[in-house]
Amino acid sequence: MLTLRNLSKGFHNGGETSPLFEGLDLSLGAGETCLLLGQSGCGKSTLLNLIAGLIPPDEGEIWLGETRLDRQSQDERARLRGRHFGIVYQDFNLLPTLTVEENCCLPLEINGLPRDLATLDALLERLGIADKRHAWPEQLSGGQRQRVALARALIHRPQWLLADEPTGSLDEHNAAQVMALMMAAVRETGAGLLLVSHNPSYSALADRVLRLEGGQLVTLKGPAHG
Repeated sequence: MLTLRNLSKGFHNGGETSPLFEGLDLSLGAGETCLLLGQSGCGKSTLLNLIAGLIPPDEGEIWLGETRLDRQSQDERARLRGRHFGIVYQDFNLLPTLTVEENCCLPLEINGLPRDLATLDALLERLGIADKRHAWPEQLSGGQRQRVALARALIHRPQWLLADEPTGSLDEHNAAQVMALMMAAVRETGAGLLLVSHNPSYSALADRVLRLEGGQLVTLKGPAHG
């Protein structure tokens, strides 16, 4: 279970604070897929960064099961993030000096886990990039790079996949392919998914659809967000 309670965050500029959202409540069950919609600048990416422990909330609580993430030290948040979350960004964030295999295996090394080549083989095959295993990121197309980023995010079997506009840099054809592959992969691994996007056409793929609007969450599909 991933739970947010009375969560608030704002931008601080000098002595003034401009709130992004206030008093957000959200509970997502294990394996649930949730699409978060909203206009640019409404705080969607900030909310993902709060959940991942990359930034602290101004107020409120963030729980992963029985662990309150926002009360952990920076080092402990990093450890929990590395173990329990996989993150996919719009701009791929692949290391250019590592091959596809080496990029994908980074989460295993960070978590002190053995290099699981069988799982990697299965992921690369499912994502259609098995033949790119020893390629460098610069040798890949945008769609291929995002598939590598997805494999890297899932290789350690995280509880939650956090995806921030993962198709925003792709053309329509590649975006549709990557989205379909991502949904299939999270359902196969049992990971929950919180997907941030501005594209409402993805609503049909998710168990729940929310919109962040005016600093509040509005339920568009599925159970109430509280």
